Amino acid sequence: MIGPFEQTLLTAILFVVMLGMGAAITFRDVGTQLRRPGILILAVVGQFLIMPLAAFLLALALALPPAQAIGLVLMGCMPGGTTSNLYTYFAKANLSLSVIVTIMTTLVAIVLTPLLLLLYGGALAGDIEIPLANVVVSLILLILPIFIGMAVRRRTANLGGALEVFGSALGIIFILLLLVTWVPTNWPLLLRTPWQVYAGAIVLPLIGMLLAYNWGRIGRLSAKDRRTLSLEIGIVNGPLAIAIVLLSFSGAVQQEVLLIPALYSLFVVLTSTIVTLWYRRAAHREEQKIPELL
Repeated sequence: MIGPFEQTLLTAILFVVMLGMGAAITFRDVGTQLRRPGILILAVVGQFLIMPLAAFLLALALALPPAQAIGLVLMGCMPGGTTSNLYTYFAKANLSLSVIVTIMTTLVAIVLTPLLLLLYGGALAGDIEIPLANVVVSLILLILPIFIGMAVRRRTANLGGALEVFGSALGIIFILLLLVTWVPTNWPLLLRTPWQVYAGAIVLPLIGMLLAYNWGRIGRLSAKDRRTLSLEIGIVNGPLAIAIVLLSFSGAVQQEVLLIPALYSLFVVLTSTIVTLWYRRAAHREEQKIPELL
């Protein structure tokens, strides 16, 4: 499904993407948010409550085979990624909040992702052994660049800004690379893939965005911040999930588990674009009401 060269290339790209993610924020930004932790706690809890549970229930409802079920649950256990920041920007939502939540959920994922994968994935794994130790090591290795990026930003703001832009661009290139290399190579596999697998990959982010928007009502957030949480929680880090599968699983099981993360990373571009356009129109209507109130 993905050869050794593509595995190495995708992992290297993800390393730079995570480096850029870290360079997008300073230690002062994190400290400022930690002094007002209410919305941050709401977002982190929502990320690791809504998406893993939704993925688990969706895997049961679709009666997915164990390998695909593990892939879907793994997607649900992922933190946010730079893609969510990009869509938040286009939706005219709270970009600074989105970036900080992405960083914090990614750091928390080192602990919560393996635990949730053990809880939900273990119930669906059947005879497949989930290599949790490999998952933990992979997470640490892939998240380490965030700290390097933050350190670079602290030392040299210009270089940090360049890394941020470059990392965001590579995030798009990652998905384009999947389209160019993975889809043509695996076209026969995609043709015989059951509809339930496609449904899981497409429906998961939509469920996440819907539930996350209403989750924001619990904290009495503004419509703008609810839209931010919706995109941040619903759009998880597909490239990170792909890299974890490549580094943690092997053989035929690897290819089966990889199917939903790869499909998710492709289809989330379309679903997120539709939701973002809807949110952007809502933001535009709100902006038009302001002069009327004045």
